[in-house]
Amino acid sequence: MNKLIVILLGCLATGWIAGLQADEQSAIATVESYGGQVLGIAKDVEGVRVLIPPKTFEGRVLTDADLEVLKEIPGIMELDIKNAGIGDAGVAHLSNLSSLERLHLEKTKITDAGLKHLTGLSNLVYLNLYGTEVSASGMDALKTLKKLKNLYLWQTKVSEDAAKSFQVAMEKSGNDALEINLGWEKELLSKARLAALKTQREALESSATEEPTELVVVEDPDFATHIMPILEANCVKCHGEEKQKSKLRLDSYAAVMEGTPDDKIVVAGDLIGSSLFQLITLPADDDDLMPPKNGPLSENEIAQIRNWIVKGAKAEAEVVVVEETKVASKESGVFGEFILPILKERCADCHGEDKQKAKLRLDSLAATLKGADGEAIVVSGKPDESSLYTRVILPADHDDRMPPKGDLLSKAQTDLIKLWITSGAE
Repeated sequence: MNKLIVILLGCLATGWIAGLQADEQSAIATVESYGGQVLGIAKDVEGVRVLIPPKTFEGRVLTDADLEVLKEIPGIMELDIKNAGIGDAGVAHLSNLSSLERLHLEKTKITDAGLKHLTGLSNLVYLNLYGTEVSASGMDALKTLKKLKNLYLWQTKVSEDAAKSFQVAMEKSGNDALEINLGWEKELLSKARLAALKTQREALESSATEEPTELVVVEDPDFATHIMPILEANCVKCHGEEKQKSKLRLDSYAAVMEGTPDDKIVVAGDLIGSSLFQLITLPADDDDLMPPKNGPLSENEIAQIRNWIVKGAKAEAEVVVVEETKVASKESGVFGEFILPILKERCADCHGEDKQKAKLRLDSLAATLKGADGEAIVVSGKPDESSLYTRVILPADHDDRMPPKGDLLSKAQTDLIKLWITSGAE
C-alpha cells in the first residue's frame, strides 16, 4: 500500500513539474507570437532577457493584458518594452518579476501611478523612463530600489532640482552609486563616481613626486603586435574559443571589433565610447573592473590599449616608430593627462604663448583656471556654468561656438571636459 502511495505521489510530482515546464514553454511561445524574443544572458548566468516590440508581426498593438504572460517565465533579468503603448495597468504585471535587473520603459504611457508597481523590484539596477509622463510626485515609489545605479529621466516631468533631491535621498539611505541621466549633456554623477575620480586624481598627483614610470608607446600601433599579447595574458581565458563570458571573445581582432550583441566595446578614436577602455580603468575595488582577477592591468598595458584606440584601433600598422613618454611631473593629474592634449590640439593656436585672443590662454592649468581678462571660464563642479564647456557643445553654425573654425570637438572630447569640471577641475 505504501509503495502504491509513493508511486502515485511520484506521478503527481512529475506531472506538476511537466505542467510548469509546459506553462513556461507556452509563455515563451506567446511572447514570440508578439514578435518578441526570449534570450539567454550568458553561459554561466541562469536568467533570460525578454524583448517585446510595440507591434506584432501582424501589426497588432501590444496591450497591457499581453504582459500578464511574463509571470510564467522564470528568471527574467532584463525586460525591454520601449515604445510600446502599455500603461500603468501593463506595468502592474511586472511587480512580481523579482529577478529583474534592467527595465526599459522609455516612451511608454507609464505615469506616477505605474511607478508604485516597481517598488518590489529590489534587484533593479537600470531603469529607463525617458519620454514618459512620470513626475517628481512619483519618485518616492522608487526609493525602495536600493541597488539602482542608472536612472534615465530625460524628457519626463521630473525637473533637475527634483532629480538632485531624489539622488540625495538615495545617498542618505545608503545608495551612493545612483547616476541620473537628464539628457545628452546633463548627467548627475554619483557620489561614488566622484569619489573614485578624486582618488584617481590624487594617485596621479602623488605619483608625480615619485620616480617617473617610463611608458613606451608607438606612433602607429597595431593590434597583433601591441594589443593581442595583453589580451592573451589577461582576458582570453574567459573570453576565448572555449569560454565566452557575456558572449564576448577577445582572441582576435575581428572578435574584439565585433564586441557583444549589445555593445561595441571598441570605437576607434573614442575612449568614452569604448567600454573596453572604461572597464580596465575603473578603480581597483570596483566590482566591474576588468580583468576581475589579477587586475588591474599595469600602467603600461593600459597605456598601450589607450594609445591603440586613440590612434584608430587598427589591425595592422605600416610604420612603427617608438616614442618614449614619461609621467608628467607638474602638469599632471586628469587635466594634464586628458584635457591639456585637447586644448593644445584645438585651442592653443589662438589661446597660447604666441597669441591670446580675448586675453585668454589655454596652454596650462593655471592659465585655464585664470580665465579671460579676470572672468572665469571654468566653475568647479558646474560644467553648465563653465563657458569652456558650454561653448564647445554649441551647434556648428552658432556664432559663439568654439573652436570657431574646423570640426566640432568630438563627443568623447566634450565628455572628458565635462567630467573634469564636474569632478573639481583640478
